[in-house]
Parts: sequence; C-alpha cells; structure tokens
Amino acid sequence: MRIILPSFVLIYLVLLVAACSGPPSSAPETPLAPDTVQTPSTKPDSVAEVQSALTAPTQQTKIIADLVGEKGEGEPADGDWVVSRLAVEPPVLNVVLDTADAYAARICYYNIFETLIRLDNRTLQAAPSLAESWEISEDHLTYTFHLNKSATFSDGTPVTAHDVKFTLDAILNPKNETADLRNYIQDIQSADVPDDHTIVIRCSKPYFRHLIVFGDLPIFPRHIYGQGDFNTGEFNRKPVGSGPYVFETWETNNQIVLRRNPNYWDTSRLPHLEKFVWRVITDDDSALEVFMRGDLDSIGLTPEQWHTRGETPEFAARANRFTTLSRPGYVGGYSYIAWNQRRPLFQDKKVRHALTMLLDRETILREVFYGLGIVVTGPEFSGSPEYDASVTPIPFDPAGAKTLLSDAGWKDSNNDGVLDKDGARFEFGYVIPANSHEYEVLATVYQEQLKKAGIAMTVLPREWGSLIDSLTKRAFDAITLQWAIPIDSDPYQVWHSSQAEQGSNYPGFKNAEADQLMEDIRVEFDRSKRIPMFHRFHQIVADEQPYTFLFNIYTLGALDKRFRNVYVYAQGADPREWWVPHDLQKYGTGGSTGGPAAQAQPGA
Repeated sequence: MRIILPSFVLIYLVLLVAACSGPPSSAPETPLAPDTVQTPSTKPDSVAEVQSALTAPTQQTKIIADLVGEKGEGEPADGDWVVSRLAVEPPVLNVVLDTADAYAARICYYNIFETLIRLDNRTLQAAPSLAESWEISEDHLTYTFHLNKSATFSDGTPVTAHDVKFTLDAILNPKNETADLRNYIQDIQSADVPDDHTIVIRCSKPYFRHLIVFGDLPIFPRHIYGQGDFNTGEFNRKPVGSGPYVFETWETNNQIVLRRNPNYWDTSRLPHLEKFVWRVITDDDSALEVFMRGDLDSIGLTPEQWHTRGETPEFAARANRFTTLSRPGYVGGYSYIAWNQRRPLFQDKKVRHALTMLLDRETILREVFYGLGIVVTGPEFSGSPEYDASVTPIPFDPAGAKTLLSDAGWKDSNNDGVLDKDGARFEFGYVIPANSHEYEVLATVYQEQLKKAGIAMTVLPREWGSLIDSLTKRAFDAITLQWAIPIDSDPYQVWHSSQAEQGSNYPGFKNAEADQLMEDIRVEFDRSKRIPMFHRFHQIVADEQPYTFLFNIYTLGALDKRFRNVYVYAQGADPREWWVPHDLQKYGTGGSTGGPAAQAQPGA
C-alpha cells in the first residue's frame, strides 16, 4: 500500500523490492469488498488503453476512494498500533536532504512534519494545515501565507513565520545537501516576515507549481534545527515537528517507532492509532513469513507472492488483499536502467539504443512480473496526459542491436568473445538493489543476452546505503531503481542539465532542446499547453535513451483485517484515519479510553 507521500514536491527514489508502495489509485472507483482483487486477465495491455480506461467515466456519480475491508460501525476507537515493513532503512529522517528517500518521507511527512497546506484526501483541493489562508498575486510572483496561531511544535513552542523562513533559507543554502529540493524554489527573491504569523514570498519568475511547492515544504523548528549542522545534526535521526505523531525510537537495523502526539494542536484531525511501527526486513520471503505469523500488519507483495501464497485460504483469513491499476495524474512511478554518460562507453546514442534492444522487457514483464504492469517509454507517469502514448517501446531485437554496435565501431578484433573499440573492451558493472528477486532475475537474463552480443556485464547487488552513495557520487556504470512521481510532475529535477552534477540527473543527460522545454514548462500555467511540451520532451528522451525505461508495476498489498476506515485515495492510503475496534486491538493500552488491548510487542 502506498502510504501518502509528499505528493506536491520531490520526485523520490524507491527501492525495487516489495514494500507497501507503488502507483496508487487516482481515478475514483466504487468501494472494494474485502479481498477484492484486480487480476492480470482484466488489466489493460497498453499505455493507451490505461489512459483511455482511466479518463472514461465509470458511473454517473463517482466515489472518491477505494475501501479496503470494513468501514466500521459506531464511534472510532482510539488505541492499537500499525506495524509495517521497511524494505530498507532510510539513511536519515531529514526529508529535505538529498540523501533522504521515499522511506524517510513515508515515515515523517504529515506524521512528524507538517506543511503550510495539504491536499484534501477526498477532493484533492488545497486545504489549510499550518497556514489557515493564503493569497497569490495576479502575476504569480508573490505568495502570502497566514499561519494558524494555534499551531505548535511537539515541544510546545509556537510555529511561526520565522520557522517557515528558516526552512526556506536552509534549503536554499548551498552548504546544505538540499540540491534536489533547491531547484524547485531557486526563483525566490525574498521571504519577508511582517509579523510572527505571516510570510510573504516573492519570486523572480512565475512557476506553475509554486503554490504546491511552497505549500508542501515540511516546516522545521528553527530553535532545534538552527542549532548545529543541518546536514549531520542529531535531529536528522531524532526528528521534531508539529505533526500528530512524535518520534519515539530508532533501533538501527531493527525498527523505527512513532507515537501519537499527546499535545497535537489541531484537534479537528486527531489520529486514532497510538503508534506507527516500521520494522526493517530486507528479504521479501522473510517479510511474508513475519506477516503470516501476525507480527506485521501491512505488507507489499511481490508478483510471485501475490499469485501463490496470496491466493490461499490461509492468507484470505489473515488479511485483505488489494491492488490498484496505474492511474493518471497523481503519484505514479517507473523503473529504469540509467546509463552513466560520463563513461565513454555510453556516450554514443547508438550504443544506448542497442543496449535497450538487447533486453526482452515484454517477456520479463510477463514471466517475472506476472503481467502486472506496463512497459514504459518515457519519464512521466504512464497514465497521465503528459505521457506520450504514441511513443512505442523499442523492440527486443538482438540482430538489430549488433548492427548498431557495429555501426558505432564496436568489433571483436581479437576473437575473445568481447567487443572492443580503440583498445577498450565493452564491459561494465550493473548495480541493482540487493534482495530484489525480480530484478536479480532481470539482470541474469540481461547478462546472458549481452554476452551473446559480445558485451561483458557484471551484476553488482548493493545494499541501499551503498547504492545511494554510488548515485550521489555518480560512481556507477549502469544502475536500476525506480522514481516515484508526484502530482503535476516537473521533470527539471531529474533531467535538466543543471542537475547533472548536484541534483537527480544521475546519468548526466544534457540536451539543449530538452532544457528549453523544461524551462518553458515551468512558466506555463495552462496544462493544455504544457502537455504538447511534455510530449516533445518525452520524444527527445526516448530517442536519446539516457535510460532504458522498464516498467510501471502495479501496487500489490495486504493489510490485517482488524483495521477499519481504510481507504485508498488518489495519493494513497492515510493511516491517520484508520482505527481498530476495542475488542480487536492487539497492542498498547487501548488508547485514551483504556480498551482491553494486550500488552504484546511486535516480534516478541
């Protein structure tokens, strides 16, 4: 299940292993009965079919969310915990640092850290959060936010406009490791604080996402994060914010725990669950066993687990299983192989095309992922109008690939079975996330096809921390990961040439026309005019092949049946709304009303 991420701002890296995350639902649907599933036999076969199916009305009155399990009767009960799996341990819990990932965001955003505005789960309209109101100038250059005077951080200190300005200054400070986020607010000319509860942000140029970018920044307490090094301070492992949950503990390689904030300032949005617990379990099979014995409540499933263990009566008795098709316009994602163009080996477009032609993506999708996804061709979410569905995938064509390699000057001059050019052998390392079974299979199959073409590839499984280090230092030949893409995505962070050395443009892609298109997209407020720009950008990237684009894989998840009021919204599921009837509560004290929950500890 995708727990709601910061859908306004960053494009986040996601590890390619089973986790409760994936492309979420954005098209309204009828409620799901318990254990309703979307089977491969009913899935669309192409991106065009996805776009067509998801933009067509399914009924006269659309329902805004999918219900998983039971709505629940009577008054919601306080108490109990939700224990979820972390496939990897996040490097830090400071969500604006470049080293932060989707897992840190999942833990901290909207739980510990709050933002000026939020998207209402049901309407997807901007709603007050720390800011109770805001104004935008007609020229889209000035944004004024008025803070709620009742808002406080968890230590009781009031949230003020000075904290907002501190947050902006920290992100803009070039000494801080915030390049990924800095590019979204780089046009700020000034941030003025006329009083403790008003901040006025003035920009040098308009940007169609400024409101949602400013509005969805996590606001840090200046009196804590202003003391010490923003990049390395102890607060990056013990975060403090204004949200409905507070940090309790981080046991390295074991678990991270948040508990309900007893002094949460917004009484209209008090959560019911007493604790959020994330257990670090890197192996998919081990995680499933822990889930089946009852020591996890929420889990993502691999396609194999979905089709084997997930279809047993034992599983049906334990959990509500669910999936969502990829849907347009909100938080989606895609996996890829990035070719580091700083390496001479990958600087020729013919070579990059040949490498894509040597990977049989359709067969891998069908045989390894059980058909639960779509082969993609470009950098936008495949269900959105910004994605150009007319661009077709480069076919699996070993003979054509060999021709391209020969045209690029690669020959086996010494008959050793490996192509060479100007004295250099065609050999490279391919970094994949460790403990990702599907991508280990993909890499093994790919390695064999490359070998037949005269290319020596070494598979390099890396743990998450090591993998992120390789990315940030650009110390890789080829690497596979996945991007999680937010609402109204902006490709600048990942693709603009200015982001090649400090930013998320890891392959070092540089194209003058693409740069201009991305800059033009940023200042165009009419989506109907942006879409053709996105399509042209898509066509350029597909032609240049800085990535071999892989798949948009569907969400596959399961949740313990005791939870009530579990909806999957456009942005994902929101556990701050969940509750458990008193007689079904498993952990803790039963909350403030003192229910009969057992004093069990997960994993005990």
